[in-house]
Amino acid sequence: MIDTVRLNINAGSGGNGCSSFLREKYRPKGGPNGGDGGDGGSAYIVGDSSINTLLHIKFNSTIYVIHGGHGGGKNKRGANGDDKKIMVPMGTVVYRMYPDGEKEYVDDITTENPRLVAVGGRGGWGNSRFASATNQQPVLAQRGEKGERVVLFLELKLLADVGLLAKPNAGKSTLISMCSAAKAKVADYPFTTVEPILGVVKVGRNDFVMMEVPGLLEGAHEGIGLGHEFLRHAERARLYVHMLDGMSEDPVEDYLMINQELEQFNPEMASKNQLVVVNKLDVTEVRETQEDLEARLMHAIGDKGSSVQFISAATGEGVDKLMGNILGALNDLPKEEPVEGPQVEPMRFRPQRSSAKEAVWRDSRGVYVVESESMERLTAYADTKDQRVLLQLWREMRRSGLANSLIDAGIEAGDTIRFGEVELTWF
Repeated sequence: MIDTVRLNINAGSGGNGCSSFLREKYRPKGGPNGGDGGDGGSAYIVGDSSINTLLHIKFNSTIYVIHGGHGGGKNKRGANGDDKKIMVPMGTVVYRMYPDGEKEYVDDITTENPRLVAVGGRGGWGNSRFASATNQQPVLAQRGEKGERVVLFLELKLLADVGLLAKPNAGKSTLISMCSAAKAKVADYPFTTVEPILGVVKVGRNDFVMMEVPGLLEGAHEGIGLGHEFLRHAERARLYVHMLDGMSEDPVEDYLMINQELEQFNPEMASKNQLVVVNKLDVTEVRETQEDLEARLMHAIGDKGSSVQFISAATGEGVDKLMGNILGALNDLPKEEPVEGPQVEPMRFRPQRSSAKEAVWRDSRGVYVVESESMERLTAYADTKDQRVLLQLWREMRRSGLANSLIDAGIEAGDTIRFGEVELTWF
């Protein structure tokens, strides 16, 4: 089972605005009519109950969302880029990864509600947007905003009502195969099951989801025998069925060991309700020692309130009664409502403009560097050889206060100014 994936998402960038003017037979010098660029597509994580693995993402772990279309003349707006929905199994936990290796919790996907994870950039304005009473022939148009680039870490924790816990070769696969349609591998050797198996158990008109967790060894909480991988999936279960091998050297010690591993891995798991079941009642030795073993187990259970039931998964003896007891225990437990994860700052609904103030500084070559997202978008495709363009850029810098900042920094005619990758000469 593929249960962890690193996912690279590139949201769509906005389309560029168009610089255009109306030119018709009887209107040779019409006004500006450049349209806006379309918005880039965004990426969403969506829960899908029909899948139970991240395998479909594992080999397609870099996702590109469609960009917005460029604006055109006659005020034609570019098409918006289509959003991308990334389907994941229910129970997937989403984290955002940062370059320093830190990860931040984003959401726990337990519903089909789409979760926004990467936002597309807004389309740039066409030159018609810049028309005013004092600027009737605007030649500037904006470049579209870049879409968000995020790296996500997806961790699958399967959702089930009942978690079936035991040491290896206790009979879990036999039980889940008998009481559900799950096709678990059954064999007479340890670790027959190497990944969690889900099965739907029907009891009358009711049903519940049972998950077989691969066999646990002592030290599972430290990762021994892939214990970390197995225990992670059991965290979500509302109820545990703790199956013991009646032929084990000491079933009581097995019971105590498993509970100790639960406690050390996650104390909340150890506090959940358990039904203790001893398997292999069809073996004469187990049947003969049933009363003594039950008494010892009840003493070990103590005040936890659990009872002990003996079954034979191989013959089906006691299995129907066990399923009824499980259903009754589930009905007595409160139904957990899905909780939406907190909206964290990095997963915003629109990329924020640079939080840093617009700044001006001079580099070692004597070039005046202007840090301004809005000016970078304006100058990206501007024809800086056109005097009209330069005059309108000057107007925009004066409006934003950057012109005064450049003057205060000591700029003089003929000095070079850099906006992102664009350089022009101050005049």
